[in-house]
Amino acid sequence: MKVLVAAEDSGSLKDISFPFGTNTSVQQSTQPTITTFASAGRSSYVQRMIIAKLNTGKEYICIARKGGIIQLYDVNPPHALFVEWKDMTHPPDDAFVGLEYVEGKLSSCTATGKLIMRDLHSISDSTNDYYTLLGEPINAFRVHPRQPNIIAYGGKERELEISVIENICRRESDSTTDSESDQSSSWYIAAIPTGRTLSRRKLWKAKNVKNDELDLRVPVWISDIRFLDVNRNSDTDFRLAISTRFGHVRVYETKYSRKPIVNVEVGDHPLIALSPCINDHEIIYCDTNSTTARFNLINGRKGGHYSGAAGSVLCLDSFLPQQDGAMIEGNEDVASSVARVPSGDVPLLATGGLDRFLRIYNLQTRELVAKVFVGAKLSAVCIVDGNSTVPSEPVSERESDEEDDGEAVDSDRVKSEGERKRRKRLSTEEVLTDEVGSKDKRKKRVRLHNELASEDEDDDDDADDVWNLLDAEEEEFRVKKEEDEDKVASSSSATQSSLRRRKHGSGSATSR
Repeated sequence: MKVLVAAEDSGSLKDISFPFGTNTSVQQSTQPTITTFASAGRSSYVQRMIIAKLNTGKEYICIARKGGIIQLYDVNPPHALFVEWKDMTHPPDDAFVGLEYVEGKLSSCTATGKLIMRDLHSISDSTNDYYTLLGEPINAFRVHPRQPNIIAYGGKERELEISVIENICRRESDSTTDSESDQSSSWYIAAIPTGRTLSRRKLWKAKNVKNDELDLRVPVWISDIRFLDVNRNSDTDFRLAISTRFGHVRVYETKYSRKPIVNVEVGDHPLIALSPCINDHEIIYCDTNSTTARFNLINGRKGGHYSGAAGSVLCLDSFLPQQDGAMIEGNEDVASSVARVPSGDVPLLATGGLDRFLRIYNLQTRELVAKVFVGAKLSAVCIVDGNSTVPSEPVSERESDEEDDGEAVDSDRVKSEGERKRRKRLSTEEVLTDEVGSKDKRKKRVRLHNELASEDEDDDDDADDVWNLLDAEEEEFRVKKEEDEDKVASSSSATQSSLRRRKHGSGSATSR
């Protein structure tokens, strides 16, 4: 299979090819082939990455870099630079929060709300870019996978909004031409009399959930957006899922309510990204605490985890096979409800983050099928080709972890057994509890009859040894006590004799 990753430390792209079962943590495992290209430094690292297929049928890697640069590279080696656009952000340190390619239209959105759409069917035209301002701040942006004129966006203290770009129109079926560009897309950007500014109209805006149990307003901070049920043939009826930086996953039905129909706090850590699953009633999410898991959008329950990450997971990508065998990228158009997985094609999930590992999971079984050390923090990941032979024994970090845990449990059990016997011996050896009497202190030994009686038959020998030890100690204590009493008696007699001598001496002095 073939995966593209973006290294934040060097600002480069890495083309990684490997079969299923690859695990670079194991020295005897098959090693991947890694090709590094498009290095630009950390100051221009890749923030967003997708695969764009132009009307010529050729695929390109489309990336958005820090500093307002958008580039297209050939997906095949030697990965030549195809086209580049600069100054796509203002100010230059503005960040890209969205990069989408739908029906030949490339859309980029920044955190300050600058939306730029470009028709890649006429890529040679330098004036084919159009823009509009959505307002700030924006942290999440998404284009409808089947309708490029429908956009959704939101951010910190900005509720989810859905707008329509009125300049993007659907081409009539009877007005298609014989040109290749017209046949490749049913959408086009209409002529704009007022320059290159897009006309935007708001369709729907979400409403915040009710106050919490302390009657305080719930803060809003959207981190990612996904359209669901994309085959709905409607311009006003949409179903969306969002994640928040406060650990919530919410589902909206624009036809029924402005408030979410599902609102679940899946964790205590901020959620970073969402990725589609093999059906419409589940979605994949990741957070800043190395958690990657499924979420059921119907009953609002968390599903199984994709374990193994040792740090925050920063990027996800789903690879979903269709029934006809065509592959769909998780960052592009997503087909609805895949009821059957074609023979030889496996739905996959790619993750990357702070631990510098690329992990590939089977989306259905959650098994780790490949693990590759990249050597840099990953900011974006994209599965280009998911075809590979499935190994008989896939890589599984969970199995090795369970074996290590089992060995640790056995070791702890042995240690705890020895510790129990040692403590029992010490507790019975501890002579003595002091009892305060009226004139003197009397020492008394407490024998743990109940504990010794409840022990197993295997401990009878230990119990006999303990009782023998106790008897010897009692005899020693008795002898010591008698010696102490003798010393006290002799000391008392010596004291009385001394007193009698002093008294006798004082009487003689008085008579004189």
